[in-house]
Amino acid sequence: MVKVKIDKTESTTTIIPTRPGIQISNCKKGGVGKTLLSKLKAAYCLESELDFYAVDADRQESFLKAYPQFALPTRFSELDKNLKIPDRILDLALEKLVLVDLPGNVEEAFNYWLTASDILEASRDLNVEIQNWYVLDDSTECYEGFLRTLEFVKDNATHILVRNLGRCEDWDSFDQFITPQLIAEYQLKVVDLPKLRFDTATTVYKNALSFTEARRHSEFSTAQLAGLRGYMRRVYSVLEGAGFNVESLKVNQ
Repeated sequence: MVKVKIDKTESTTTIIPTRPGIQISNCKKGGVGKTLLSKLKAAYCLESELDFYAVDADRQESFLKAYPQFALPTRFSELDKNLKIPDRILDLALEKLVLVDLPGNVEEAFNYWLTASDILEASRDLNVEIQNWYVLDDSTECYEGFLRTLEFVKDNATHILVRNLGRCEDWDSFDQFITPQLIAEYQLKVVDLPKLRFDTATTVYKNALSFTEARRHSEFSTAQLAGLRGYMRRVYSVLEGAGFNVESLKVNQ
């Protein structure tokens, strides 16, 4: 089991315990920014001193490479009928917040896990909140994937739609698929993930940098580092507005 490691020679700060929960970076389509969102949420937890686990279900393991001391690799596959590895997600979530980074094209296997292991019912009985952070670009594939997920999961999870402005700036199809009636019925939250400067984003991705590492990356110019700091402030404001904040995540004393 993965434990958050603290170097007590460098810091005596007490880590803030977090409430049981599973937060999933999700989308059927690859390359929309799921791992980016996961890394940003991990960075927020670290800077806010919140305790958490991280689960990387993507074969590329970009989340794991950026946060090796926090992340646990797992896989979702229709071939894994025992589901022992993904079942650990619920075990971990009983202890603290779990951030799950899903790959694209894993929708059927993920839904099979939810069904075969009765995860939705079990999480409700165990008071483990599931949040489905569904990352979008303005493509039919993304919207249709979300609507299928919504039909499958229904209101057994909190659904947050994340419009990734780094992938798309024009959202012509959004209102066609995500109607006011749908938002009201499922109490959907809609947030816009800010755009990071392209060359900075490319370097972060290619080098599998955590955002802690990115902030001191020697190849970045002064302007890039300043832009990155501003980007992180904007992202954190968006996350906090969506309920991903210290008060909502910490254990109530």
